[in-house]
Amino acid sequence: MKLSEIIKEYPTPFYLYRKKELTAVVDQIRRILPDKGVCFAMKAAPILTPLLSGITDRIEVCSPGEYEICLRAGVSPAKLLISGVNKTREDLLRVLDTAGAAAAFTVESARQLSLLEEAAAERDVSIQVCIRLSSGNQFGVDETQLWELCGRAYQSQRLKLSGLHYYAGTQKQEKRIEKELALLAEIGRKAANENRSKLWLEYGPGLLVDYYAGIDSAPKRERAREEALKMLAGAAEASGIGQYYDLVTFEYGRFIAAWAGDYLTGVADLKKTEKNRYCILDGGLHQLSYFGSMAGMKIPPVKVYDKTGERLMADAKTAPQQEYLLAGSLCSSNDVLARKISLPELSIGDVLRFELAGAYALTESMALFLSRDLPAVLLEDEEKVVLLRRRMLTDGINDGSQIKEVK
Repeated sequence: MKLSEIIKEYPTPFYLYRKKELTAVVDQIRRILPDKGVCFAMKAAPILTPLLSGITDRIEVCSPGEYEICLRAGVSPAKLLISGVNKTREDLLRVLDTAGAAAAFTVESARQLSLLEEAAAERDVSIQVCIRLSSGNQFGVDETQLWELCGRAYQSQRLKLSGLHYYAGTQKQEKRIEKELALLAEIGRKAANENRSKLWLEYGPGLLVDYYAGIDSAPKRERAREEALKMLAGAAEASGIGQYYDLVTFEYGRFIAAWAGDYLTGVADLKKTEKNRYCILDGGLHQLSYFGSMAGMKIPPVKVYDKTGERLMADAKTAPQQEYLLAGSLCSSNDVLARKISLPELSIGDVLRFELAGAYALTESMALFLSRDLPAVLLEDEEKVVLLRRRMLTDGINDGSQIKEVK
């Protein structure tokens, strides 16, 4: 569909994903890293899980709600890695009752290992566990505890020690990734020597998506991904990690979802003061999140279209650029998407397309603030657009009059 048709049928703001580019990202990962598994960390864009579960090897699940999404989508339980620092007995039994013993579970503490063992005994099954190594934060355990828990898991009649898990943050540079892979290679070597068998490794490299480098076209996006993935492949080869693990799976969230999603929001009002030329948008900060944006000081790729869907281009002779402060619809001075951006002269009803918005915008923003509607989510699939989620009201969620009693 042409953008003009989409805008006519779906009022702004809305999210628009491109299935073709999502598939292209995964294909590119597999081409450059053919011997590494591909895991999608669904917290980056849970609405894409049904689609991405069919083209990736594993889905990382971090909450009971995310598990229910996978269950309704019919994701194969064998693809699930159930992660998270707070797994309750009820959570574990829910997974075992609906997925059997097919899913794997991370172990984030000694208590979690005990809970997993008890739940497995209660349901009379054996389950796969993956000990999570901490990078110095609240996730996982330190190296001393890692070996203790590996020993306990090996001795358990209900737990099958399958692998190790490590994730230490997002938007990382090459040197940090090299350091982490060297650490994991050494741990894999020790594990193979002590246990005389190789485990599998799930590692989240946290590859950089540079929102502010002017990556504003499909060829530029492809080149940026190519550079990042070749760097990762080189670091993995240099570390020798492949020889110490039975299987290595790299976990991607932002790096899969970000490239293929845009946020479209319309110009609701225009005004000028002594200091600024303001553009008030019908969307805002509660629906759009860019890592490291510094409250609108850094500018991601933005394209402008008129109300017919025609791309607006600034021309120095006929349509000079204007400098705008882009603000959203919230009654908050923090609702600024760009503090200083040069755009073609805007009119009411024009549409701004914020690119590289596919990761976390749906889940990380202040969606319930001021009871604004949740935008629709659309998926461009070849010659058609599929509605993944309708526009939704939020006032009922924030309505205190509906609360009868709190226990």
